Amino acid sequence: MAKRSLFSILSELPWWVSLLVAMSVFAITQLIVPQLAPFVALPFVAVAIYIAWKQLRGASPANVEERLAALRAMPWENFGPIVSAAYRRRGYTVEASESGSFDFTLRKNGQTTLVQCRRWKVNQVGVKPVRELYAAMNKRDAFNCVCISAGEFSESAREFAAGKPVSLLTGPALVELVGTIEKTSRWFAR
Repeated sequence: MAKRSLFSILSELPWWVSLLVAMSVFAITQLIVPQLAPFVALPFVAVAIYIAWKQLRGASPANVEERLAALRAMPWENFGPIVSAAYRRRGYTVEASESGSFDFTLRKNGQTTLVQCRRWKVNQVGVKPVRELYAAMNKRDAFNCVCISAGEFSESAREFAAGKPVSLLTGPALVELVGTIEKTSRWFAR
């Protein structure tokens, strides 16, 4: 298992943990080398500010189910453009697909990604659509593929995707994806 840096660990914790670490590092350094204390604590303060900003922009865990319910309630005519706009904001070129096994083709940095989200409303996506998407990815020589659902993926779907260039996007990750455009969508009005 690869070693993780202190900053990557802190980035997964609440912002105030980084602030506590900054204050602790400052206090300890103040006792040893007072001139360096602000400079040693500054990276931790910067991490705390970054994490706070990121957490403020993201969806709170209590809000995820509400947003997923809103996604399930919307028709494809609204959901498709929200997903494609979210990927465009991340720098992808998005093309609609005529294929029955995927909905969008994404291109970025010379790599192609296939996205399927036609079954986003179902409670549990089985292995069949994930297999179809994987087959389409191989047929079109794409780099990877993403299967999107506002529900869950079955155990067999997760097992099939494991170790393959197949991402199963659901729950908080889906809310984070579409969250960047929530203010422009009436579906996420508060």
